[in-house]
Amino acid sequence: MKLLIVVITLVFAAILITLYAMENPGYVLIARAPWSIEMSLTLFIPLMIAAFFLLYLILFLIIRLWRIPRDVGRWRVRRHAREARGALIQGLTSLAESNWVEAESKLLGGMRHGDTPLLNYLGAAIACEGQGNIEKRDEYLALAHKNAPQYDLAIGMTQAHLQHQAHQLEQSLATLNELRSIAPKHRQVLKLLAQVYLELRDWTGLIDLIPDLRQHYAMTAQEIEALELQAHRELLKLSLPSGSPGVLEKAWNAVPKSLRRHPALVAIYARQLIQQNESARAESVLHAAVEDGWDPALVELYGQAAGANAAEQLETAEGWLPAHGEDPRLLLTLARLAQHNHQEAKARAYYERCLALRGPAEAYRELGELLERAGDKEQALTYYRRGLEMYASELRAAPARGQGPVASRFRAAR
Repeated sequence: MKLLIVVITLVFAAILITLYAMENPGYVLIARAPWSIEMSLTLFIPLMIAAFFLLYLILFLIIRLWRIPRDVGRWRVRRHAREARGALIQGLTSLAESNWVEAESKLLGGMRHGDTPLLNYLGAAIACEGQGNIEKRDEYLALAHKNAPQYDLAIGMTQAHLQHQAHQLEQSLATLNELRSIAPKHRQVLKLLAQVYLELRDWTGLIDLIPDLRQHYAMTAQEIEALELQAHRELLKLSLPSGSPGVLEKAWNAVPKSLRRHPALVAIYARQLIQQNESARAESVLHAAVEDGWDPALVELYGQAAGANAAEQLETAEGWLPAHGEDPRLLLTLARLAQHNHQEAKARAYYERCLALRGPAEAYRELGELLERAGDKEQALTYYRRGLEMYASELRAAPARGQGPVASRFRAAR
């Protein structure tokens, strides 16, 4: 509708101008001896307009011809840029599809005229890692450093991840430590560093890293607590030669106070004390831990720690019966402590109550040994057989336990 109005307006204006020009055509004289040109104004004006447009067209063509080399160069640059972007997209797509050879070819092919050498080289390095070509991977990472040194953190993280993926744990650790000096608060650097420490079983390094993990929220609180617990547990489990209580105490004192009440750590510490002939100290530690919080594993271990006063130790354990009289681990411990106190009848009664509550298989062996020493070999053989049957059923349920301590004890008993 608007276009129609404009067209009608222009036609009406043209008619008015034409009618006016016919009534007053005007007069133009251009004279320069010996020549002169005469024409009407109505003719002169269209000729001037046409001459202006002709001159503009000639100048435009001259300028365009003059600029052809520059425009062709710009066109080629734009075409190469489009091709480079297309090659980058195809390369990254192939990388996502795990087509390593094609990804490397596309990424390198579009690098000559591309403006993202960092992405091309990093993608090519990942493709080489996928092909297992470690040497070429490192070459591309070095080229990425050379072409984009301002992105050292991104390149370093890629390098650390690829080294970790290739099980080059020492190299990955060195790369991550360097990145940590550059960006000490970077969460992914800290998180990957924790993973590498864990796989290297570098428990001291992992413990030293825990405060930074917690301070910078690199992992969830539950994950950090699990790592801290595992690291201290493994340090306490390290084999110690006999007569090294000082080393054990140093490792225990390094455990945070919040973890010293954890049953798993207390159990490991107590076992190490027993191996260091510090059974009295182990009995004291286990007593305090059980009083602090009931744990069947600690209760069973309590029966293996010979305290300074065997009668008092048995009395202490019997004090737990009213609240936990149905716990087979407690009954097994009581049976063992009764034997230490040379109360065989009481020990037998505790063993039988333990087995009635489906206690562990080793209770059968220990009861069999007790009966064998008492001269009741037939009854002892019965308990040995029941223990072996129970152990065999456990083996069928969990074949991996076939080399466990129960098996070795039964073999020794037979």
